[in-house]
Amino acid sequence: MAVKRDFDLAQVERLAAQGLTQQQIADALGISRATVQRRIKADAAFDAAVKKGAAKGIALVANKLFEAAKEGNIAAAIFFLKARAGWRDRPGDLVDDAAPPTPVKVVVSVKDARKRGDNAEP
Repeated sequence: MAVKRDFDLAQVERLAAQGLTQQQIADALGISRATVQRRIKADAAFDAAVKKGAAKGIALVANKLFEAAKEGNIAAAIFFLKARAGWRDRPGDLVDDAAPPTPVKVVVSVKDARKRGDNAEP
């Protein structure tokens, strides 16, 4: 029977706050990814540490991004609006994709471009 190992939950939270994947957290703790996944499912405190850490990391970076956008960083503003406000830069996104396409009628008029002169046929 395997011995249940105790982990420093503050360390687990810090690792998750840095944006590490479950595999990377496992590597840092010296365990397998499967062990991390089992602990997340079986141990509410471990699960909470991973979730709280991830939320803290996202909040920190999101705040930095928001501050950069407010300070005039155009790339940060564009990224923020695409990620949080649904903005897109594809021309087709301005059209309702669910609506059927509007038929287009094309009329072509051809004029005779030959010069009329003495040798021209009527």
